[in-house]
Amino acid sequence: MRKIQKQELIELIDTLKEASEQLKRCDGQQREVFCGEIQEFVEGIYEYALGVLCQEAKLVTLLEKIYETLFQVAKGEATPAQFSKEVQQVEIEAHSLKVDQIEVAFFCYKASMADSLESVYLAAKADPQCEAFFVPIPYFDRDAEDVFGEMHLEGQGCYSDKFELTNWQQYDVQQRHPDIIFIMNPYDETNHVTSVHPYFYSSRLKEHTDCLVYIEYGIPYSVYRDPEAIPLTEYRERGYVFPAHLHSDYVIDYCQGLVGSHKQTLRAFDSLTKQFQISEKDIEQRFVALGSPKLDKVLNTGRKDYELPKEWEERIGEKKVVLLNSSLGEFLKASETGDAYFKKLQSIIDEFSGRDEVVLWWRPHPLFETTIRTMRSSLHRKYISIVQNYIDANKGIYDCTEDMNRAIAWSDAMISDESSLLVLYAASGKPFYIPAITKVLENPVYDGEEDFSNPLKSRIEFMKTHKGANIGEWNCCIWWEAFVEENRGWNIHYHNFLKRFLDFVVHPEKYPEAEEYRQLQVQMIRDFAVNSDGTAGQKIYEFAKQKTVE
Repeated sequence: MRKIQKQELIELIDTLKEASEQLKRCDGQQREVFCGEIQEFVEGIYEYALGVLCQEAKLVTLLEKIYETLFQVAKGEATPAQFSKEVQQVEIEAHSLKVDQIEVAFFCYKASMADSLESVYLAAKADPQCEAFFVPIPYFDRDAEDVFGEMHLEGQGCYSDKFELTNWQQYDVQQRHPDIIFIMNPYDETNHVTSVHPYFYSSRLKEHTDCLVYIEYGIPYSVYRDPEAIPLTEYRERGYVFPAHLHSDYVIDYCQGLVGSHKQTLRAFDSLTKQFQISEKDIEQRFVALGSPKLDKVLNTGRKDYELPKEWEERIGEKKVVLLNSSLGEFLKASETGDAYFKKLQSIIDEFSGRDEVVLWWRPHPLFETTIRTMRSSLHRKYISIVQNYIDANKGIYDCTEDMNRAIAWSDAMISDESSLLVLYAASGKPFYIPAITKVLENPVYDGEEDFSNPLKSRIEFMKTHKGANIGEWNCCIWWEAFVEENRGWNIHYHNFLKRFLDFVVHPEKYPEAEEYRQLQVQMIRDFAVNSDGTAGQKIYEFAKQKTVE
């Protein structure tokens, strides 16, 4: 039995109890007529109870008994007081019913973002006490005037076979009133580029569930290590509060530092807390660090879970695969003063052109070209030229899909700008490095020892000392000083870092220190992110279920 079913039964029986008291004030023909009306009501309760319980359930038996008692009251063979006493027994039994079933709904508008819900959904689906529904929902484009344009729906054929999809038009959230709703879109009407269907705004969903849970999609790589040490004015100037932060019963973050930042941000926007009547107790309870299903996805999947186009498989063969991640944030910063970003990008591509033992898998952010065309139009032609030349060379892989998890699973190492993808990749234990962009190193040559172990050893000692690391004046939980070609703070440049890094990727046996580094890298993530061992989804589901059945 679900919680809402028990509540509905109790409400029906409360009405029956009122009727039993009113029956005491009736006599003669009036009593007989009223008994018939109550019988019809009892019959409705009986049918409802039979639908959620079994024929042998005590409550069903008691309802059968009071139905018969009403016949006797109508004939004068039993008193209204006797009937009232039996109704009290029905009431006691209804309150004693155990809630042993829940219904959980997951609403997702982009198949490529389903990784933020997947492990939670699989945990719910595996629970025999849970009926789980995964509902792809429509979204709209918005124009410059915020007017809704074309509607999109990513349904059958877009999602993995792990998901049993439910048609959004056939799932009436108001009627079904799921015990828990999980969402991954926080914006409601505040997104000016796209909008999920208003039917699925968090402000509306909140009205039709006992527990609305928003799982933060983003995984920032830089988070305040001591959020309360930062003035609220800074949160007010730089922070943001999305509708899902205001309407959800719980917001799931992947680390404790992010929980603290969200609490402080909400406190800073006191006008919103007053408007939505959010108390200090609500703020403390709302934000919870339980990890991220996105980390689960990285840790629990591998090459076997993803098929590749035949051409890609043949190109890879037995070679090592290096993922090149081009992010939007770093490009926008670096391109403010010129095309330094593209010069560095081209130098990386050129380094792979003459290598037969390793293949480059280049995956720009799915919105990379659109962003360049819109915000850096003067550089658009140059970018298209780099892409086309790379594709025409027919040596690497150009991945313009939205599925980053496939690229992570198939790669052996990564070259990346500073982005949230670093957290996911670091959790995998695979090596990565951050290239210098602001100072382009033309045809670089490493200035130190020929052996790459020299910088590797220094990084190991650095990580041990700084624990991943709170360096200098940075007030961060984590700062990626792992494999970084340029340390901006100390003005150190590791020339020819890419050549040595690739040698390390292809010949790991030459670098025995690498295993210690890998273990430190994984430990760094586990110290930073909660439940970063592949169990976050299970923990999130268990948390929400417990809150629902309490």
